[in-house]
Order: sequence, then structure tokens, then C-alpha cells
Amino acid sequence: MLLMAAALSGCAGSGGAPVKTYDLGAEPPKASLPPLRAVSVRAAMPFDGNDMLYRLAWRDPAEIAAFGQSRWAAPPAELLRKQLLRALPEAKEAPCALAVEVNEFTQVFSAEQASEARIDLRAALVGRAGPVAARGLSVSEPNAGANAAAGAAAFARATDRAVAELARWIAAQPACGG
Repeated sequence: MLLMAAALSGCAGSGGAPVKTYDLGAEPPKASLPPLRAVSVRAAMPFDGNDMLYRLAWRDPAEIAAFGQSRWAAPPAELLRKQLLRALPEAKEAPCALAVEVNEFTQVFSAEQASEARIDLRAALVGRAGPVAARGLSVSEPNAGANAAAGAAAFARATDRAVAELARWIAAQPACGG
């Protein structure tokens, strides 16, 4: 009897609505990265989980909330790493490794029906002899809609732009083959 009550309370908590799961799509980024020895991506809390996070900037820009019935298929750092790996050319050897930290991955609402996908990253290139270069990168993709599905599509576009910006930056580093 207790087991049945626990199962029913679990169903009641979700409201019966199915949880939708999103990723950044099946398409690889449009830009190609220069060859890299390795790619690592990690995320600062609270961006290290599968929750799709948003901010209601018109009400309280410091408050972060999660969509109740929508989740990422993997943490944002893993989704970004997958896209970076898809943008890498086949190469046997490369002089540099890329390390990225995700510091923001939220859908920011300026009004009830208007939002943007916002990604803030910190990227570092490391050569065989040590650090080569580091930089911050912020990408905001407007027209992210009013729900998680539209936000996921906007994050795919924002990630594509972030990969292109990282590709240009890496290519400009002489120590990394630029």
C-alpha cells in the first residue's frame, strides 16, 4: 500500500504532463575549429545540471528559475563540448588544447513574451609549454521566444555563434597554429 501511495504521489508531482528533453540539435556548427589536442568544458554552478534555467529580468534579474517540464538532454557543458568536437577537423597532432568554462547558460526574459538565449564563457588555450591565451566570450541570441522549446532553438543558434567566435580567436593565436 505504501509503495502504491509513493508511486501515485510521484505522478501527481509532475502534473501528468510529460517532461520534454532538448539538446542543441543534430546539425554540426557551421564553423570549423583549428586542430586542437584536446577540448574540455566544465560549468559553474548552477549551470552544471540538466535544468533549463531562465531569468525574469523585468522582475528580478538575479533570480534564476528552472522550467518545470523541460530539461536538457545533458548538462550545458556537455552539450557545448559535443558541438566543439563536431567542429574539430580530423588531425593527428595539434599544438594547443582548449579549456572552456560555462558561466551563464540562461534564457533571459525582458518581458513575458520576449527573451534571449545568453551564454557566457571563459576560454583558455594551453600549449605544450603552458598557457597561451585566455578570454571571455558572451553571446546573446535574441528572439528566444516565450517557452523552453523556442529557447532551445535559440541556444542552438547562440552556440553556433560561440563556436565561430572561438574558431576565429584560436586561429589568431600564432602558438596554436594560427
